[in-house]
Amino acid sequence: MIVGDTVKGSVSLQNIEKENAFSEADMRLLTTLTNSMSVALENARLFDESNRLLNDAKQRASELATVNNITQALASQINLEELITLVGEEIRQLFKANIVYVALLDKKTNIINFPHQFGDTMDPMQLGEGLTSKIILSGEPLLINKDIRDIEAQMGIKTVGIPAASYLGVPISVGDENIGVLSVQSTEQENRFGKDDMRLLQTIATSVGVALRKATLFEEIHMAKMDAEEAKKTAEKANEAKSSFLSTVSHELRTPLTSVLGFAKIIKKRLEEKIFPITDKTNPKTERTIQQISDNLDVVVSEGQRLTHLINDVLDLAKIEAGKMEWNNEPVSIPEIAERAIAATTSLVDASNLKLVKNIKTDLSEITGDRDKLIQVMVNLISNAVKFYVKGKVTCDVYQKNEEIIMSITDTGIGIAPEDHAAVFEQFKQVGDTLTDKPKGTGLGLPICKEIVEHHGGRIWLESELGVGSTFFVALPVKKSTAEKRPIHLDDLVNQLKEQVAHSKLSVIGSFSTILVVDDDDSIRSLLNQELGEAGYNIIEAANGKAALEAVRKQKPDLIILDIMMPEMNGFDVAAVLKNDPQTMDIPIIVLSIVQDKTRGFRIGVDRYLTKPIDTGLLFSEIGSLLEQGKSKKKVMIVDEDNGTVNTLSEVLKTKGYIVTESNGKELMVNAVANQPDIIIMNSVLSENQEVVKSLRFEKGLENVLFLVYQ
Repeated sequence: MIVGDTVKGSVSLQNIEKENAFSEADMRLLTTLTNSMSVALENARLFDESNRLLNDAKQRASELATVNNITQALASQINLEELITLVGEEIRQLFKANIVYVALLDKKTNIINFPHQFGDTMDPMQLGEGLTSKIILSGEPLLINKDIRDIEAQMGIKTVGIPAASYLGVPISVGDENIGVLSVQSTEQENRFGKDDMRLLQTIATSVGVALRKATLFEEIHMAKMDAEEAKKTAEKANEAKSSFLSTVSHELRTPLTSVLGFAKIIKKRLEEKIFPITDKTNPKTERTIQQISDNLDVVVSEGQRLTHLINDVLDLAKIEAGKMEWNNEPVSIPEIAERAIAATTSLVDASNLKLVKNIKTDLSEITGDRDKLIQVMVNLISNAVKFYVKGKVTCDVYQKNEEIIMSITDTGIGIAPEDHAAVFEQFKQVGDTLTDKPKGTGLGLPICKEIVEHHGGRIWLESELGVGSTFFVALPVKKSTAEKRPIHLDDLVNQLKEQVAHSKLSVIGSFSTILVVDDDDSIRSLLNQELGEAGYNIIEAANGKAALEAVRKQKPDLIILDIMMPEMNGFDVAAVLKNDPQTMDIPIIVLSIVQDKTRGFRIGVDRYLTKPIDTGLLFSEIGSLLEQGKSKKKVMIVDEDNGTVNTLSEVLKTKGYIVTESNGKELMVNAVANQPDIIIMNSVLSENQEVVKSLRFEKGLENVLFLVYQ
């Protein structure tokens, strides 16, 4: 039998009974039949081969479709637990297995866990136990098509779980690392799985490895995000706790410090006015004692004030960090800021025997900022120059450069090393030799200055040379002019009005004026009683908010000094009740408290807001101003061409107790002369008419009228 050139077989005929049974013709016939048979057999073989190839192709296509389906399903799944469950269910259905598991290795503990199981229950096991460990350690697939119990000894392993008649397991790998196993088993049939099944399961395991890596990364990122959020919350709670602690401690320090400073000043005043003048100054010992007592009291007051400044620094920093600092932005003049800062530090400069030189340009653009906090910056810079440098001079320069106002403080001290320039603006950092140089503060002044300046959109920096001196620069952007009409911030306007009135009339009424002092601290009430009583005021006291309301109803005081933190009823609530009662709304209220919340106080309607420790001079000034203001009925004139603006302002100011008159720009002169207001409020466009403003100053009764401008 020949197919082509290849002999495939042979056909033989035999007759065991007769010789010469076959002829040449028989041989030709058999040859013909054999050739036909060869063709038929080859055709049958080709047909079988075609069917096999077709079946193989169908099998490969089916496997590829299955793998694609599983891969797509895995690609859309990022939840690790759900992904593993999906894999287990897919391979169980694909291989029609009655035991399936997905095993994963914990690299930290070398424990193999079974997050998905079907048909059997296996506990976590140590790496090295069972068939799963063998696959992970070898990185090779394992196919066993006979009862596993028959070959346990041969393989050197001890199986776990239900014995399988057929077992197929392949490693799950990520890169070069084996991280787990996919396994399908049959407990009923040996030779259940073949090499094709092994190849298919390996392909699926590859996709599973990629998906597991993606899901693991996603879970790690998610956990990291959750950890970061938790850390953020913890940090915020810690920051809140720190701020609360600082606030509580500072409050607890301020209350006794107020008494210490106040009584120390009273003692010094009484001694100087009533005791020292009648002592025997001819006796040297007595004279020395008098001087020592006076000096000791000066030390108590000085150190108390220093402690107050340190407490204020800590509180300011805590407020800035917590985003709770109050900012009162308004148009301000930097030359005025510089002059006020210089005035505030005059005594410090004089006591240090230093010379302060000022070069202040006056024709500078306005900036928008918080007046008090910018003064605080300048005072701090001047104070530092004086405190840290004991000889030479301090120079204050103020000038404009392009669109910035520059303020600089220059000293002729020892200078600061270049490597320390950045450190001076860091919290609690002090440059120099900390073993030989006594610290002169908390190291918070310059960091607070930096925060204030940057809040205003400005810059602060240092230029210094060792042995020559240092210059601290502050650059603030000038106010941008705009024709666009902006909304009026009524709270800010009322606050400015209160500040203007505070400086308008400073005479002290004294006799016949009754002041109610409300504070739950006996020492503070006693201190204020002595100070104000000595000045000629009639003092009544209340130890809490409810007692204060009762005292107001019975005795109708001319002015109230009010604490905030009190039992039963706090000061804000007391002020709210009084300012909303027509019978008491005109009584001036001065808040005097350790609580720093001026915005809330002014919103309620209090007239002044001072913080402890008590600045006696300022307190007397405010009392005199308010009592005088009360007699003048606080007359305000609003000047604006916009009737809506006039009506809004008028309504708000009337509720605050002001007597309000209205005018337009053309009739300003006539109406001002006729109504004699204490304060004129006008918009910025009208205020540009300098001739009218100047002319008003020459009218009788308007010599001291104050102008308040809004935009």
